[in-house]
Amino acid sequence: MATPYFQVIAHYHAKAGEAGKVQALLSELAQASRGEPANLYYDFFISTSEPGHFVILERYTDAAGFEAHRNSGHFQRIGFGQIIPLLDKREVSSCMVPGN
Repeated sequence: MATPYFQVIAHYHAKAGEAGKVQALLSELAQASRGEPANLYYDFFISTSEPGHFVILERYTDAAGFEAHRNSGHFQRIGFGQIIPLLDKREVSSCMVPGN
């Protein structure tokens, strides 16, 4: 039986001219996030049809693990402090994936 996990899907839309900076910062954030105790998966993808649109997929053991991620020093510094100011729009959704 598969173990349940907490899935997060985020869409980041970079301001014009900021996609390169956002990509570099997302790489740094992904590397740091993968080392969190509750993180099961963290990666991002770049849209081929919409320049500056990034899709971030994250998996955590539970919602508390995601909350710990949001409160981590690296997310506060890189995510909130550096990436979010470079975005026109940000959409984040989450759900609990049941074990099968």
